[in-house]
Formats: sequence, structure tokens, C-alpha cells
Amino acid sequence: MQPLKPLIRVTQLEAYRKYIEQSEYANYEITEQSVIESITGVFAGNEYTRIGTAFHSIVETGKPVCDKVSAGERTFLYYGKEQKEPVPCGRKFNIDGFDVILDVNQCKVAMDYRNEHPDAFHEIRIYKDFGDAVITGCADMIDGIEIRDIKTKYSYPSDTDYINSCQWRLYLEIFKADIFHFDLFVFDGYKIDKHGYDVRGLPLEKYSPAITCYRYDGMERDNRNLLRSFLEWAEYRDLIKYLIKEKID
Repeated sequence: MQPLKPLIRVTQLEAYRKYIEQSEYANYEITEQSVIESITGVFAGNEYTRIGTAFHSIVETGKPVCDKVSAGERTFLYYGKEQKEPVPCGRKFNIDGFDVILDVNQCKVAMDYRNEHPDAFHEIRIYKDFGDAVITGCADMIDGIEIRDIKTKYSYPSDTDYINSCQWRLYLEIFKADIFHFDLFVFDGYKIDKHGYDVRGLPLEKYSPAITCYRYDGMERDNRNLLRSFLEWAEYRDLIKYLIKEKID
């Protein structure tokens, strides 16, 4: 029987890339421990990811399971004093046991985006054997010969953060594609302490244009250099055992 190979998710490689490429100008905000935890732990999710999951469910299915929610008021603290503001009606999604609430206009943004790509395939996972390891990634959307990745954001993004990412490079290789788009949707004014899982009333804006990345000469070499560096680091930190899977999932 051949020895099992490490199974590495693109998200783990991206966490490692961010860690090794960060600069002193970013105050080294990404810790090595956070990369280790991406390998050894199970990320349970938070407000940001669960709101994103609710948005994704609309784009993916067009008819997600949800409940109607009437208009009402939001109560929050402002400089220690309780304040109230009106919120419109919306739709409530059960995500990991948490109630995520989007308003109707936000749901329409998701549906409009879905309708822009009527023939797309959603949530496609693929695996590629790189020799020393197997890498896996899940494409949010494959539309023709192009890959589209959907991200909900809670502050305005920097194009550079996405252009520097290894995600699109690895996806273009493992999916054998040439064009990758980051489609970003910004909940303008979101504050986690104020809004939590209820984002009704916030403008949801599509960041335009999409951040588009293209296959280039030497891309596969760059992918293998990153993988080699990651495996050497993981071996040094005795993390390979966490990447060995009896069953690929």
C-alpha cells in the first residue's frame, strides 16, 4: 500500500502565504499560531462567515430555505446609551443554528447576481495530485471557462490583497482554467457589535469592476514553490500528521 499523502486545502496554503509574505508595515498581524490552527483546528464560523453563507445560499440555489421577518427596530448601544433605529422587513436564514437576517434589497442583490450567470455551476470541489501532496479547492461558481469566487466584505477591499493571493493561481491550475474573478459584495457600515447577524438596512454594494486574474507563464512553478515551502514548514512544525487523511472529504 502506498503511503497516504497530505491533503491540503487552498485556504490553508493561503493562510500560510499571508503569514510568510506579510511585512512590518502590517505590524505582522498574521501570527504563525493562526496558520497552525488552520491545520489542527476546526473553524466553527463567525458573524462574517455566516452572513456570507446566507448570501451564498441565495446565489447557489435561487430558492434558499428562509423565513419572512417583519419590519421592526434594532436596539444597540451608542456611547453606552441604548439607541433604536428602524429596520425593514427581510428574510431569516438558519446558518449553523444562528439566525442570519438580510433585508429584501440585499436578497435581490444576490438574486440579480445569480441571474447574471444563469448557466453557471455552483460549489464545485476538485482535487489535484501535486506529487508530494494533494491540493483541494471548492469553486463558488464555474461559468463557462471562467471561475468566479464570491466574497462578502464588511469594509472596502484592497485589490492588491486579492491579486497577491495564491487562491486564484491554484484554482486556475487545478480546474484547468485561464480566468478567475473575485466578485466582492460590501455591507457598507457594518459593525459587529451593533449589527451582529442582522444586517437589514445596510447598503449592499457590488464592488466594481470585479478583480480579474489571468493564467501566466510560470504560474505552475510558483504554485509548486509555495507548496514546497509549506510542506517544509509543516514538517518542521510536526504538522504533517494533521494533513494525512484516511478518507478524502
